[in-house]
Amino acid sequence: MAREDRRRLAILLVSGSEQFNIVAKNMLPSGQVSVIEIKKSASTARRAMLEREYDIILVNAPLSDELGVNFALDMAEHHTAGIMLAVPSEISNDVSDHLIDLGPIVISKPINKNDMKKVIRHLFAVQNQFYQMKRELAAKEEKIDEIRIINKAKWRLIDIRKMSEDEAHRYIGKYAMDNGLTKRKAATIILEDLEE
Repeated sequence: MAREDRRRLAILLVSGSEQFNIVAKNMLPSGQVSVIEIKKSASTARRAMLEREYDIILVNAPLSDELGVNFALDMAEHHTAGIMLAVPSEISNDVSDHLIDLGPIVISKPINKNDMKKVIRHLFAVQNQFYQMKRELAAKEEKIDEIRIINKAKWRLIDIRKMSEDEAHRYIGKYAMDNGLTKRKAATIILEDLEE
């Protein structure tokens, strides 16, 4: 069941193989992708990461300028993107053992399309959960900031106008209601007035 609050994700494909790119594009969930960019080397992909943030990075190793393991590690260390790294089967166990605690998901080539589809779906789910957690955290930080501003106004009223804490609290609430403002905006105006 698809959730309506999912956002569309930006995808970076890092691969020199047109076949891999076609397969990967076909596995992306329809309606959940905002942009797909394809880079053929780690260096061009690194430059792309300087210009925008991507939510998911799909890497098909080897790349034209490096294997791709260092690129995947670099991206995992400095970005919040979900990363899949496809590597030749003869090195997949070693690469997987090396990266398992660091974030990138390693799949073996030749690629089992079913496994790749599951990994991509997993990356989408994780990125959507991450986005939801960021939204919730931002809302909590906003609420904490609001409480801080209201408390600051309350304590300035107590200090300057010699109100009790309850009086200051009611004063801010009444000011907000009388002027059709949020308590935060009312507290900000009261602080500005008290500073004059």
